[in-house]
Formats: sequence, C-alpha cells, structure tokens
Amino acid sequence: MNAKSLLRLPLYEQIKQQILQRVADSEWDSNELLPSEWDLAEQFSVSQGTVRKALTDLVNDGVLYRQQGRGTFVAEPLDDWAGMSMVSPGMLREKPDRLVREFLGIQRGHASDELAATLGLRRGAAVHRIRLLWRQQGQIVALDEVTLPLERFEALDVRWLRQSVGVWAVLQQHFGVRLRVKAEQWRAIGLPREEAQLLHAREGEPALFYLRLAEDMQGQALEWRERWCLTGTLGLSRQQEQ
Repeated sequence: MNAKSLLRLPLYEQIKQQILQRVADSEWDSNELLPSEWDLAEQFSVSQGTVRKALTDLVNDGVLYRQQGRGTFVAEPLDDWAGMSMVSPGMLREKPDRLVREFLGIQRGHASDELAATLGLRRGAAVHRIRLLWRQQGQIVALDEVTLPLERFEALDVRWLRQSVGVWAVLQQHFGVRLRVKAEQWRAIGLPREEAQLLHAREGEPALFYLRLAEDMQGQALEWRERWCLTGTLGLSRQQEQ
C-alpha cells in the first residue's frame, strides 16, 4: 500500500497497516511482546485509543494475541496448513505429528481466466506454480499445487523453497507478505491420474480435494492453492487458534 492510499484510510487503520508492515518485516519476532499502547501512541503521534483500536483489529485478524496482565504479542504466522492438521479418525485429542514438506518443483505458467479474475490479474498473466508433497511419519498424505502471481513474486528463488518449511514462510521472510485464508472449499473426489501418481496412489482412489484462496493483510488475493488429501488412515482437524 502506497503512502497516498494509506492517508485516505481512517487514522486507526493507518496505524494498523504500519504495525502490520513492521510485523511482516520481522521487526518483532513471533511471541515477542510489543511496546505498550502508550509507547506505540507516542511513536505514531496518535492517541492511546487509536492504537488500541488498531491492535484489537490485529488480534481479531490473528496477527497478534493478548495475555491478561502482560500485554500484546506477535502471533506465530500460520504455516501452509493455516491451522489444520492431520489426525487419526476418532482421535481428535491426539497431538498431531508435524507434517514434513517435500518440494517437488516450480514452473512458470499462465493464469486461466478464472484464476486471473480471482487474483485480480490480467488475462493470461504469468504465474508461478509450485508443487509440494506432505508426509506424516514418512507416509505421503497430501499433495499441494500453489499458484502465485509472477509479477508480485518475480524474485522467488527455488533455493528458498527447498530450504524453508513452506511457501507462506518464504513469502513472509523474503517479501514481507503475511497471508491469511480468504475462502476455502472442500469436496470428495476420485484422484486424477497425475495426482494419483505423485501421491503413490491409484487413479480414482477416494480423496479429499481442498481449494483455498489466501490474501495478504491488506486484503489482496495472492495465493490459489489446490490440495489433494488421502483419506484412508487420516483425517483433518482445525487447530485451536492462539
């Protein structure tokens, strides 16, 4: 967001955007205590009430969290699963095992008409397409295909994707972009041939297909993600938010 656009926003929203940018730029680490409302008010030359309203919005957005008597902290950024986890059916109280990401590759392509409209791109705009496998205890459980606008992330480096824990972490670390889920859909499908091969499964095998649109904290749609989840021995659960 440029300075001219920022000035058109209500004052508390201007402060919110500035705090967001400082969080995205890693000025404060995850779980780090922010300065007090009074200190932030002095830094931004606004009232404490304006700062409090901005912080409350960011708490509601999941960017920050509060602890009674201690203050406001930076929340852990969501990972590529955005708070979901794989659990065994009927075992919702179990502690989920960490999913291990396997980077399969990245290639350039062109946005379909639907994708271009959803991400606000021109027709046929260039995009990055990233494929990832997810394993639990060595077992393949899911496949992701992530689409990002190339113009926004032209400098995306394959080394970052190989070394990082996920796409969302790369975008925050290298581009200062923190994502959140804007919309998501689920449906049961039979696995298509190519996806079945990558998942080491049979074509037509029952799977859960997950479609997600993610946006940055300013509300701009930036990521389209398709995920195929094997359902034979595992289920999905949404973790409790901080």
